[in-house]
Amino acid sequence: MRRNNIRKTEALIMAFALSASLLLTGCGNSTGSKNTSSNNASIVSSSNSVDINKGSSGNKNTNGDSVNENNSTIDEAGVNHDYPVMLFSYDKNDTNYEEPEAFNSEHFGGDYGEIEKIEYYSPTTNTTRNANVYLPYGYDKSKSYPVVYLLHGMSGTYEDYRVLGARPTAQNIVYEYNRNDMILVSFTVFTDFDGKQESDYGFSDLTARYDACENDVINAIIPYINSHYSTKTGREYTGIAGYSLGGREALYLCFAHPDIFGYVGAFEPVGGVVNTGSGETLYGNRGYLLPELVKEGGEAPLLTLIVTGDEDPYCRVSSENYSRYMTEHSIDHIFYYRHGGHEAGVWNNGLYNFLRRIF
Repeated sequence: MRRNNIRKTEALIMAFALSASLLLTGCGNSTGSKNTSSNNASIVSSSNSVDINKGSSGNKNTNGDSVNENNSTIDEAGVNHDYPVMLFSYDKNDTNYEEPEAFNSEHFGGDYGEIEKIEYYSPTTNTTRNANVYLPYGYDKSKSYPVVYLLHGMSGTYEDYRVLGARPTAQNIVYEYNRNDMILVSFTVFTDFDGKQESDYGFSDLTARYDACENDVINAIIPYINSHYSTKTGREYTGIAGYSLGGREALYLCFAHPDIFGYVGAFEPVGGVVNTGSGETLYGNRGYLLPELVKEGGEAPLLTLIVTGDEDPYCRVSSENYSRYMTEHSIDHIFYYRHGGHEAGVWNNGLYNFLRRIF
C-alpha cells in the first residue's frame, strides 16, 4: 500500500511539473528528442572516456564496465546491469545509485522530526513569504546541524519537498548509513516582484523570475535560518539541491557563492548556467548566468551530483552538457542516468543519492 501511495505521489508531482509545455524548449533540447548530435555525444573524465552513442565496443565507464547503446552496463562477467549507469564518479568503487524500497516513506518503528512552517521577509518581492524547515528527529538547540536548501521546479512551491518525502528520505539515510543529522529548508523559488503568477509568463520570462531568487536566498533565507535554528555555517556544512528549473538555480547559486555552498545536487537541471559550447537557447534576461563555473584559483564544490532520466525529453541534453563542460574543465562531479523521464522518480533518486554522500 505504501509503495502504491509513493507511485501516486510521483504521478501527481509529474503531472503538475510537466503541465506547462514550455519546458520542452527550456533545457537545451528544442526538439524534445534524445541527444544524438556529435556535439553532445562524448562525456569525458580526466582519465576515462565514455561515448554514449557508440555502444560497448571498448568504451569504459569509471567502474571499468563497458557501456552499451542503451546506457546499461555489462560487467566483466558478462552480466547486464540496468539503470542507473555511472559515467563519472569520484570513486570507482562508488557504484550503487539504486534507491531502496520505500526510501522516502516513514518506516514502521522509525522516529522522524518535525516540519516547521516559517515566515520570512523577501527583499525582492517586498512581501512576507513562507518556507518549510525539516528538522531531524531529536533536534537539540544545544547542538548544531548542517543545512541543505531545496529548490523546486516549474509550477512548484515550498511544499513540494514535503510531498516528495524529503523528511523521511533524510532521516532514513541517518538510520541506514549512519550519516549526520541535517536540517532541510524548502522555499518557493519563483520570485516575482510584480505580484503575478507563473502562468502569466512565457518560459524565458518565467526563468528570469526563478533566477531572481538569489537575493532572497543569500540575504534573507540563509540569515533567517542561521539566526532562528542551531546551524553549522560555512561551505563544509551547507548544501543546495534542486530539480529542473530548481536544478539550474542550485548549480548557479553553488558555483556563484563557493564561500557559502560546498555541495550541490542538480536533478535534470535546465541549461544556461554557463556556456557549455552546445549552442543551446538562452532563457531569462541575463544571458549565461556565469562566465565560468570556477574562477581561476577558485574553489569547486566539495561534491557535485547530476542525474538525468534516460528518457527525459526536456533536460537530458542540458544535463549531459553540464557534465561534459565539467569534465573538460577538470571539475570533479558525479553524473549518471536513472531510468525515467522528467519525473519525480528521478528527482527522488537524485535527492536520496545526494544526501547520503554529503556531511
